This record gives sequence, structure tokens and C-alpha cells, in this order.
Amino acid sequence: MIFIVIAIIAVIVLLFALSLFIASTAVHGRRQTMDESWVWQQDHAPGSRAFHKTDLTDYTVTGPDDYVYHVSYLPAKADSDLYVILAHGYTDTRYGMMKYAPLYHELGFHCVMFDERGHGENAPVPCSYGIREVEGLLAVLEDTRKRFGSDIRIGFHGESLGGATVLTALKYHPDIHFVVDDCGFAAIVPILKGALKNFGVPGFMVYPATLVSKIVYKVDFLKARPIDAVIGNQIPLLIMHGAEDDFILPKNSEQVKEATAGFASLHLFPGAGHALSAIIDPDRYLTLLREFLTEIHLI
Repeated sequence: MIFIVIAIIAVIVLLFALSLFIASTAVHGRRQTMDESWVWQQDHAPGSRAFHKTDLTDYTVTGPDDYVYHVSYLPAKADSDLYVILAHGYTDTRYGMMKYAPLYHELGFHCVMFDERGHGENAPVPCSYGIREVEGLLAVLEDTRKRFGSDIRIGFHGESLGGATVLTALKYHPDIHFVVDDCGFAAIVPILKGALKNFGVPGFMVYPATLVSKIVYKVDFLKARPIDAVIGNQIPLLIMHGAEDDFILPKNSEQVKEATAGFASLHLFPGAGHALSAIIDPDRYLTLLREFLTEIHLI
């Protein structure tokens, strides 16, 4: 009998240890440094080489709980009332959105890029997959209107985690003119299951890991469902996704398009993996952006 009890205890301990490891890895993945992020963009997105760090104006924005977000502002080439706030992906920094800067510059936009919670120059905190990241996005939106004018025309553009963040923001009905979601997820649990299976770990382990994450990190993976925020949405939505994305599958974007109530346009990019659409085919990306913004009468 004693051996059975010991065996049960050992299984429980191992299950908890594995769940803790999964939860810790999910919320505390290694973040890129600012230099790593900048160099990656320069190496892989040729259009970003037109800009230098000296072209950016850096400042901070304070959000809920006095959490401080670091921001970089890239002005438009000419006078304009068009602004876009760009939200980067998991482990990246605000510099990771520099690949989109030349596209928006071409269209006459000012670019506002910020470090998401726990990333870049911000204080380290667990990633909540959009649940709390949206606080920073909305704080930057409020600051942008105060800083540059209450009558500016403004939109959101997010990539991967940033895509999930801009979608999550829709449940708060922000005063914006458009949203661009590039390879964001509909819900994080299927993504985590897929990642676990790739490492030979049964997908169901996401559920005990979620319980541990709730207790230890106050992050509930089951609540990270950006798709719920787009139900009833009327803000024009442009969705981009790499057709060869095997991390966040294109079906996530298909589900988001089907769920939104207002105007939504979805485009897949052949040959593009995760978050690589604008790098694989920047000309088509720019064309689609221009067509979308023209159709909603913003440019």
C-alpha cells in the first residue's frame, strides 16, 4: 500500500513540475534585446534600412498600476493627421514593427511603436497573451490623442501577439478608424497545444499548466481569446496571414473574419511563414493596405 501512495505522490509531483515548466516557459519566454530586434529588422526587412534610430523620438507612457511603457515615434514624411499604433509579437520589441514603417510612410502615416508588457525596455512581467497587453495599447492610444491632437485619424496594426492585442482591444470599443491584424491568434490554447505536441508533450497538459499559471502567474490561458472581442465589431478590419504559417495557422484569421460583424478583408501570402508576409511580399502588402484604407475612405 505504501508503494502505491508513494507512486501517486511521485506522479502528482512530476505532473506539477511539468505544468510549472510549461506555464513558466509560456509566460516568460526569452525576450529579444533592443539591439537584437533592431538588427533582425535591418537584416531581413530591407525597407527598414531607410530609417535610423535617430529618426525616432522616444518617450514613455504610464498605464494602469503605474506600469511604464516605452514608445518610439516616427513622424510622417509630410504634414498628416494619419497615425498608426503598431503592436509587436511575443519576445520581440517595438523595433520589430519597423518592417511596416516604410509601408505606412508611403501612405502618409505617422508611426507610434511601443513595447508590450514585459518586453523591450519595459519592466519584466509575465505575458498574458492579450489579456493585460491591451492595457498598454489603450494607454498609448489615449496618450497619442493627447500628444498629437484629439481630432487625428488613427488605427491599430498588430503582429502575432500584437495582432491578438489589437483584436482584444475591440471589446473596449476604442475610438479608432481601422485595425490591421497580421497573423494574430483566435485563442491561445490551441496554439499552446500545438507547441506542446511539437515537443512530444501531450496537448492536454495545457490544462494543468493553465491551473498552475493562474495560481503562480495570475495568467489564465483559457481567457486569452481575442476572437470573443471581435463579435459585434464594426471597426473596419484588415487581416493578413502567411499561408505557410505553421505556428499560428491561417485558420485563426479565417475564424476571426467570420466572427466580426463589420467590414473585414482577409488575405493570405503564399510562401510566407509566421509574421513574414510583409517581408516576403512588401509590394503586395502595401497594395492591400492602400486598397483597404482607400475603401474605408481614410486616404
